[in-house]
Amino acid sequence: MISSKSFTPAKDNQGNLTLWLFLSTLAVTVGSSFQFGYNTGVLTGVSNSTQEFYILSYYDRKGEYLSEDSLRWLWSTTVSIYAIGGAFGALIAGYLSDVLGRKGALILNNVFSVSASLMFGLSQVANSYVMVIMGRIVIGFSVGISITIVPLYLAEISPINLRGAIGTCHQLAITVGILIAQVLGLYPLNDEDGWPLCLALTGVFGMGGCLILLICPESPRWLLINRGDEEKAREAMQKLRGCDNVEIEINEMKEEHRKSQEMDEDGKISMLDVLRLKESWWKMPLIISVFLHAGQQFSGINAVMFYATEIYTQAGMEDDAIALATVGTGLVNVLMTIVAVYIVDRTGRRVLMLYPYAAMIFITAIITLSLSLDGDAWQWVTLAFIYLYIIGFAIGPGPMPFVVVPELWAQGPRPAAMSIAVQCNWWSTFIIGLAFPFMQAGIGAFTFLVFTFFLALTTAFTYFVVPETKNKTFEEITAKFKSEAEKVQTGAELHEI
Repeated sequence: MISSKSFTPAKDNQGNLTLWLFLSTLAVTVGSSFQFGYNTGVLTGVSNSTQEFYILSYYDRKGEYLSEDSLRWLWSTTVSIYAIGGAFGALIAGYLSDVLGRKGALILNNVFSVSASLMFGLSQVANSYVMVIMGRIVIGFSVGISITIVPLYLAEISPINLRGAIGTCHQLAITVGILIAQVLGLYPLNDEDGWPLCLALTGVFGMGGCLILLICPESPRWLLINRGDEEKAREAMQKLRGCDNVEIEINEMKEEHRKSQEMDEDGKISMLDVLRLKESWWKMPLIISVFLHAGQQFSGINAVMFYATEIYTQAGMEDDAIALATVGTGLVNVLMTIVAVYIVDRTGRRVLMLYPYAAMIFITAIITLSLSLDGDAWQWVTLAFIYLYIIGFAIGPGPMPFVVVPELWAQGPRPAAMSIAVQCNWWSTFIIGLAFPFMQAGIGAFTFLVFTFFLALTTAFTYFVVPETKNKTFEEITAKFKSEAEKVQTGAELHEI
């Protein structure tokens, strides 16, 4: 028996995928991450039938038909306003997860998911396109909370040797959600009566995950560090690890708690505290967190996911081919994220971002060329390179920001820092979602060159700035940032002398 007074690094304790670890991961990914993906992809398939409803609903209310430009604005607003809801959800997610716990906040969040589902389902009955837009705001708010808290929960319940794989399951569930939404929207529910049900199904998936989560343990790290309840933390850890001897990890958490108290971190660090750099060592983790999430979206991924059918139409494909190509986009995304789950703890986080981002620079340049040229052959070149683009994104840039960012922070500032990072993700998503149709109408094929520029910027940043966090404890990672910050401060003081 290891003494509770000794401290051994947690990485010596290699964990296994136990039943409760599996169920906890399944609950939060199905009930939360899946919904994020589902609502990202759901409008792709039902785009035409929903826009027809908009035209008729607007006519019934205003007595006139929408112009083409007005419909484009209304539809791009419907797509992108989801991100505004997400940004506000992320804004309060850190606070909720600290006060209610990671599990408690996710369970409460289902109130918003079900509310949005009802708005979607009843919008046609009420003949109100406004209800669809309001539902998009509310479901965005719900998943904004979810995708901020889920990576925290997964990072805190995982043994160190499985932390990357389990963290990547968050992105895997997102990709599965996108695929299911595309299949339902393009095939069984792609008609004037099916689209409200397609949108409303999000609440069903949320409740399913919630029911499983009710029986799962809370984050042991939150129980011990935020609530000071060592006994409940030990019980939760024993359940997750499937064994009684969890003292190595308990002691690692106690050590982190002790050092947090020395720095006056009481587990209630606000977003403003992080932005003001209450601790000098927070500067570099904050820059990395913001840049990784903003760079992920400015790679153009949600332009492809939101507007896949429009891109394939621009390439000159027929309707049946467009439907198959769109579903293929989601399928490739899922398959390559499964690959990422298996290799992330073998390859490392940094490598899985650096090389795919670099490859995507070349890929987006070829997509620009293929969209610029006429001929049936070029539409298949476009399709092939869109798929290569999805492969590059899914293997690393998609899941890695959600794995890496929680690893960069100590327990105290972690929720607030995650909220800030996800804020950047959502506002970047909003900009892309709103601007892409107008970029496509204005500069056509050259739209993807904008993404090429941001991909080059993100690749350079990853190469020069982002550290490797594979197989390192939270304490080891934060200690490195503290050491580097102290060196910079000492150097500045010597320079002044």
